[in-house]
Amino acid sequence: MRSLPSFFALRAFEAAARLGSFALASEELHLSPSAVSHQVRALEDYFGRKLFRRLSGQGVEPTLEGRQLLTRLTPVFDELEAACAALRPGPEAAAQALTLHCAPSFAAKWLGPRLPSFMARHPEISIRITASADPIDLTRRAEIDVAIAYGTKPAQPGVIAEPLGTELVTALIAPALDAASDFSGPGLPQDLILIDSAISPVRWDEWLALNGLNAAESAARPSFDRAAMAIAAAAQGVGVVLESTRLAAEELARRELVEMGGGRFRGMERELHFLSYRAAQRNVAKIAAFRSWLLQASAWN
Repeated sequence: MRSLPSFFALRAFEAAARLGSFALASEELHLSPSAVSHQVRALEDYFGRKLFRRLSGQGVEPTLEGRQLLTRLTPVFDELEAACAALRPGPEAAAQALTLHCAPSFAAKWLGPRLPSFMARHPEISIRITASADPIDLTRRAEIDVAIAYGTKPAQPGVIAEPLGTELVTALIAPALDAASDFSGPGLPQDLILIDSAISPVRWDEWLALNGLNAAESAARPSFDRAAMAIAAAAQGVGVVLESTRLAAEELARRELVEMGGGRFRGMERELHFLSYRAAQRNVAKIAAFRSWLLQASAWN
C-alpha cells in the first residue's frame, strides 16, 4: 500500500504554489479559498513543516521545502491530466486548449497569418486568443496560459519572459509620398506629417536625434494607439510612421510602404515583443509546443 498524503491536499498545494495565491487556486479547483487553506494546512501537518509564507497583499509563495515539492508535483499532475485527456471519449478526446493573451497588432499583423503553421503541426491543440494593449499579470489570471506583451519586458514573480528577437524600427512611408519629398535639408520637410504610434516605446525624437535631423514643425500630427492603424494610415499616404518592419512586413512586401529616403536614414533595433508563461508550467505539453514553434517562427522572421 502506498504511503501518501491526501490527493486533494496535494492538488490544493500544487495549484496554490503554482499560481501564488489561494484565491486563484480556489477558482481553478472550484473550491472556496478556506477549503484550499484547510487542505494546505492538512498537508503541512502531514509533513510537519511550513510549505508557504504569506506575501504583502493576498499572495503566497512556497518555502524552500514547498518549492522542492512543487518541482516534483507539477510534472506528475501534468501527466495525470494528459493520461485522462487521452481516455476521454469522443472525437475531441485528445484536444487541448491553449489560451493566449496577445498585443492586438501583433495578433493581427504577424501571429494570425502564421497560426495555420502551428495548427498543422499541432492539430491536437486549439488556440483561444484574447487581445488587449494592456499588460496582463499571469500571477492573477489563471485562465491565461501564455501572453505576448508589447513594449516592456514583463517582470512578475514566478513568470518567465522571453524576447521574440530584435525588430528593426524605422521610418516607413508610401512610395508616392516618398518620391514627392525632399530630404536634402537639415530636417524633414515641413509639410511631411509624422504619424505617432502612441504606445510604442520608440519615439520620433529619438529617431531624429539618431539621424542628426531637426524636428519637423508640422502642426498636424495624428496619433494611433494601435500599430496596425498607424501602419495603415502611412500606407494610405497620410504621412510617415516610425514602426517595426516585422509588423509592416505585408505592406513592405506589397510595396505599399518603403523605407523613407530610399534607406538613407538609420533605423533602431529593439526587443519589442515578449512571450511570458508561468515557470511552474514550462513543461506543460501545450505551452512547450507553442513556445518552441513561436521562437522558431520569430527567428525565421
